[in-house]
Amino acid sequence: MLILIIFSIVFIKSKQTKQTAKQEVNISEESTEIPPAEEKEKKPVEVKIISPEEEVFQARQARMWSAKIENFEDEYGKFGFCEWRFYLNENNEETLYKEQTIRTVLSTGGDNTCAFTSTFIEKIGKLRVEVTVLVKDFGENLVDTYKAERNYIVD
Repeated sequence: MLILIIFSIVFIKSKQTKQTAKQEVNISEESTEIPPAEEKEKKPVEVKIISPEEEVFQARQARMWSAKIENFEDEYGKFGFCEWRFYLNENNEETLYKEQTIRTVLSTGGDNTCAFTSTFIEKIGKLRVEVTVLVKDFGENLVDTYKAERNYIVD
């Protein structure tokens, strides 16, 4: 009789343990279901000349020339080669006045600017500034090209 009571207790305990383990498995299976992530709408990459901000400035005045590459996303990053061209309109004729190339590193969430400071604009006239950003991988293979342009007056 004593053996029958002990056997019944052990049998009931093991059955409760199995049911508890089965419930835990069901709970963990339910909690692992993750709804699919919504994909963010990818915005196009844009280049803007953001500096100098004012449209008119003096000849020989120090200027920071800066272009911003917006919405750039890349898992590994890339090099940006910013080719600046400055065209000055003297006597109704536009001519290439100066060229400058700046290298920068482009990355997701990075500053992503090409900038330099110079006083090289020594003549007055209408100034057209053009920047071409050549995006290259770390093997320096061309991946993409973006352009921006802005006009100024030099007094």
